[in-house]
Amino acid sequence: SRRTVLGSGNTEFAVVLHPAAPELILTASDSGRVTVAAGTEAVGPGYHRFVGRLLERMAIDLAINWDASGTEDADPAFETAAMTFADRPTTERAYLAWLGRMLVGVRARRAAGTHGVQLGIPPGIRYTFDGAIATVLGPRDDAWLERALADTRVATDITAWWPDATGGQSMLNRALCLMWLDVRWRTPAMPAERLLLDEVHRLLTKAFPLEPRLAYPWRAWAEVVEHLGADDAMARQVIERAIREPDDTAPIGYRRNPVTISHEGWALEIPGSFAERRTPEEWWGGGVGRSITLAAVETGTETGAMDARSFIEQFAADLGPDAIPHQAGPVLGRAALSTDATSGLEVCVLEGYSAVAGSGAAIRIVFDDVSDWQWALDTWRALAPG
Repeated sequence: SRRTVLGSGNTEFAVVLHPAAPELILTASDSGRVTVAAGTEAVGPGYHRFVGRLLERMAIDLAINWDASGTEDADPAFETAAMTFADRPTTERAYLAWLGRMLVGVRARRAAGTHGVQLGIPPGIRYTFDGAIATVLGPRDDAWLERALADTRVATDITAWWPDATGGQSMLNRALCLMWLDVRWRTPAMPAERLLLDEVHRLLTKAFPLEPRLAYPWRAWAEVVEHLGADDAMARQVIERAIREPDDTAPIGYRRNPVTISHEGWALEIPGSFAERRTPEEWWGGGVGRSITLAAVETGTETGAMDARSFIEQFAADLGPDAIPHQAGPVLGRAALSTDATSGLEVCVLEGYSAVAGSGAAIRIVFDDVSDWQWALDTWRALAPG
């Protein structure tokens, strides 16, 4: 969760309630007006109704009188269901109608030759995967797409939260979402990464006694256990079952491959194993011996958008005469390689700038091994609008 005081003076509270869901955002003004915005359709009817129960509880505990006046911009299929959280049939029909439209759109994109289609994936990242569609519960092929279009209920196997009850299947799906979207398949390097692995192990450990016949990801679960160094009774059983599991399925986890992050209108491909931090001002990602910091801003003048050349000449002027120029279509750039020993350990640094009309980006790449200079240059040159 995060709490922010906006320029208007209102206070914004944003919280992630499910790994497949965008943030739920509450905004409160000094006058006592409270607004809430939450995208629920992609996660499923169970999540939609869970959010509804939270808001109903807030209405009771905090004396908030909710109304539906802010739903006019919502998905039409959900306008009816937006404030009828107690009505399961309406919510379920709205979800299936939304899902059907999404699948039709995916088939049209596939027919047009589009690869890497993502359905229901939270914004800000693009995954590299084998298959026709990436979903929060793993990729699906074109044959699955045709079956799902013939019977929308087939597609509920990509629904992260279908039932109202939070039973074994809901906990398994939540763990699978974390494993597919967020887990870095290595020893955790940051406290948040260890907490993430702990959460996966905890969810699966709770789900198994409730519904032991579900299709548990034993091999991937064993990897989580090994990265954690867990040695409880469930962890030992997981490793034993993983050894017996057939080794004929693709491993779980989009972050085993490179991913493309988006920040303030710019996109960059990074190793999926990179740790990440994001603020409104900058994005940071890093791994062993390598790190990247990216900041971007819209640019303008009194007469309109600033052109790319003006941005580079203004902000990259201090890089010196040996700066390396770059041009790729509308993108102009300039960068310089140097070393930095201010931390007591000398590291290599690439300072670079890239720009298009109306937007500019600054990137700083730090790497320990001098032979990584080509990787640093290629990474900077790959920075593009997206």
